[in-house]
Amino acid sequence: MVIADDESLIRASLSSMIKDMEASWQIVSEATNGEELLELIAEHKPNIAIVDIRMPKVQGLDAIRLGKIISPLTKWVILSGYSDFAYAQQAMKLGVSEYLLKPVDPIELEKTLQLVYKDNKEYICLLNQQFENSLFALCNGLTSLKHEARDSLYYQGRFIGWTFYLDTAQPASWVADVQREFYTELHACMEKHLVYGMNLALLALPNGELAAVGAWDTSNGHSGKQPIYDCFSEMEQIINDSYRSEEMLISVLRTGECQGFEEVNRRLQQLQQWGDLRSVCGIGQSLEYVELIKEAVTPHKVEASRLLCAIGHHLQDGMYLSYQNGVNELEVLLQKSDWFNANKEQPSLSKFMGCTLGLVLQEAITDVEMIRELRQYGEKKLQGTCSKETSVDLVKQVIQYIEKHYMDDIGIGQIAGQLNVSANYLSTLFHKKTGMMFVKYLTRIRMMKAKELLMNTNLQVKQVAEQVGYYSTRHFTKVFTQAFGSYPSDCRKNQLQSNS
Repeated sequence: MVIADDESLIRASLSSMIKDMEASWQIVSEATNGEELLELIAEHKPNIAIVDIRMPKVQGLDAIRLGKIISPLTKWVILSGYSDFAYAQQAMKLGVSEYLLKPVDPIELEKTLQLVYKDNKEYICLLNQQFENSLFALCNGLTSLKHEARDSLYYQGRFIGWTFYLDTAQPASWVADVQREFYTELHACMEKHLVYGMNLALLALPNGELAAVGAWDTSNGHSGKQPIYDCFSEMEQIINDSYRSEEMLISVLRTGECQGFEEVNRRLQQLQQWGDLRSVCGIGQSLEYVELIKEAVTPHKVEASRLLCAIGHHLQDGMYLSYQNGVNELEVLLQKSDWFNANKEQPSLSKFMGCTLGLVLQEAITDVEMIRELRQYGEKKLQGTCSKETSVDLVKQVIQYIEKHYMDDIGIGQIAGQLNVSANYLSTLFHKKTGMMFVKYLTRIRMMKAKELLMNTNLQVKQVAEQVGYYSTRHFTKVFTQAFGSYPSDCRKNQLQSNS
């Protein structure tokens, strides 16, 4: 980028605003008149030039006319203290992208640069990363909607969300590898579909489940909606082609269309509570929110599905006592309810147990026979093994891992794979022992480390953010403000004042 204005204060102000933006704009040079501007255009061939209309030697509009010949791909933004429409008309005839009036508002300037550079793929990805960061923080309770404008996408936009559940009898370390591969494929699919104005996010929810979210501005009609649905359709195809097989199945739970972030977040939270229902509704399928509402009204069915999924996790994690306790609880539930119907429920249950436990049930099995099969299978698989329930303090290991790697991109699933336990079990255990979800605990550690750096070093806020694992200064500032009630820069100032 090149800035051209004969007033040094204006140039300094623009430079300061641009450096505070999320995008890493590089201001290669500044010009004080039209002749200097043309020399810089010839030397740097910049992506964008911000030009004042009235400058010495060569006026801004004349400089643009000549500059377009020198650097045809440069985008031009006019800056002027004059609101005379004639200037705007001349500028537009020259193909100027935007026309701004002094004094420039920082938000307006950033929006202008986004519009001017909207066809650049890297910039589109950067804007989408901002959306993904904000959505992750909102979904995990790290920030709140009060930081977002009422006319923003988070209030006025339409959203859809999917959550993913992988079921398999394979070891937890194998599951972690597949989940990483799955995440990479979905992320590549999103990046391929991204165009300006699209908003797509792939993020971990509080319980550790992976979710995909799309959002669009309804003021653009269906032009924003269709590309998002095309992207989600391709993700469904990826799942069908590569992640639904004899050894594993991925189930997709869908929110349906929602108005604003609050509604889609509420539905995502509800889907996390209903996720276990896939065991009785049929794993390896795509289940809609409205369908699951009908299933969730039967308390015994909800409790049975919870126990079935817990039994699967206990087997995977080598938890002998917990497995048998789960089977006992399921037996009691089946005895006091008429929920189980062999003809209706067995196909789904057989598919679930075959995939998650490796247990093949006989046809037309009764509930009594099913319990006996589960109990015998657990005895065969788990008795005599060293139960992880008494072997190591897993939570202590997680905390030690966070202390050592808080600056890296880490998640509960990644750590669970290294400890060879399921992410669901480790997440539940961590929450029970610490009273805090993994993401919030990790964020608290990062914020405390950031506060230490702000108070004890001369590092810039951007450098501090990077040191604690944030490569978006804006996102870091939001989370820091939510945690401590003040901006990072104010925190440092207050410390200096108290020391003096």
